[in-house]
Amino acid sequence: MQKEWLENIHLFSWPEHCRTYLTRVAACRMRHPQWQTDTPEDEMAAEESLNDSLKDVQDMSLRLSVDGDKSSLNESLDVTAASGDHEVQDQVKRVLSKIKKPDSAPKDHEDGNKPTDNVGSKYPLLRRRRKLIVIALDCYDKSGAPEKKMIQVVQEIFKAVRLDSQSARFTGFALLTAMPASETVEFLASGRIQANEFDALVCSSGSEVYYPGTYTEEDGRLFPDPDYSSHIDYRWGCEGLKKTIWKLLNAPDGERNSTSSSHIEEDIKSNSAHCISYLIKDPSKARKVDDLRQKLRMRGLSCHPMYCRSSTRMQIVPLLASRAQALRYLFVRWRLNVANMYVFLGESGDTDYEEMIAGTHKTIIMKGVVGKGSEELLRTSGSYLRDDIVPPQSPLVAIVNGQAPTADEIATALKQVNNSAVGM
Repeated sequence: MQKEWLENIHLFSWPEHCRTYLTRVAACRMRHPQWQTDTPEDEMAAEESLNDSLKDVQDMSLRLSVDGDKSSLNESLDVTAASGDHEVQDQVKRVLSKIKKPDSAPKDHEDGNKPTDNVGSKYPLLRRRRKLIVIALDCYDKSGAPEKKMIQVVQEIFKAVRLDSQSARFTGFALLTAMPASETVEFLASGRIQANEFDALVCSSGSEVYYPGTYTEEDGRLFPDPDYSSHIDYRWGCEGLKKTIWKLLNAPDGERNSTSSSHIEEDIKSNSAHCISYLIKDPSKARKVDDLRQKLRMRGLSCHPMYCRSSTRMQIVPLLASRAQALRYLFVRWRLNVANMYVFLGESGDTDYEEMIAGTHKTIIMKGVVGKGSEELLRTSGSYLRDDIVPPQSPLVAIVNGQAPTADEIATALKQVNNSAVGM
């Protein structure tokens, strides 16, 4: 909900209606999303947004007391109280008390308390970034191993962003990949790139989100974002899904066929709590994503199947998980403006590649960097085409030619999409 919609509601409705509306908004904020980890900034923003919605409340003589005298006001409160949601009422009381005491914030600073922006390092630096450079290049060889040229492209992107020293101070980096976290960190270390240079790592095709340098265990290993894990855990049945997938991929039309040799093998190294990974021995026998998704949902299994790493892997992740969904999560959780995200893609990629092209973010397509993608395993005959979801031309999309783009070429593409977005 946009902030401007809440600011002026008192100009178009009666006080009782305003209060009922704000009560409903507060209830929605508490139910979705509901983070496991407390962030002081989250509560502050919720109160401030509701506080702004009652501007000039003193001039209108609105008395929004919980113990109001009007029967209509009490009736609206009884509806909420009957539902047993006392937490909603507590939040409304806090908001109203803050409205009545506008001078409480300055007193906190006088007492020596630091503002919430200076909270300790347990919160990712991602929430302070104004821009986010997202690298989602699917550069893999025929065996599915990451190619070394990806390291060179990442280093050139770093150089391009740092050409503008003033903008680089408020710019963060995120890496989106189908590899698990351990393999991703190892691959970056082979090119002398530390994982801490990225504000976020989205691994295993969007099923895990990490914040290097912030969420780490005692032995130095990365610790996944618990809020994202609980968010994508909706209707995720891992064990039952494994059995169904094995039957569907090894027998035609889901029938048992014990005599046929299996063309898939479980990739145990890439498995995680929210990602089931398989090695594809023969891509010609693999089911298309459209067909597989349909058969899984007919069996009541809600998940997101995809092929990745040059069609050598198939990964099953929760329905709410993908690399594109992870970017939306960063927007909701840390308030990163999607319009200030710059996504670097190749000409092709994994089967979730198309989801990251269109949108309000800026896209830079690097031609010649990705050799082979997995799109041939995406659609069945008669399905929708790529042009149906991806516009052929967009001012928010820039193209960089060449297998080894330089920092200057990348910086030029970034300026191009910036200038095009200003004219929209």
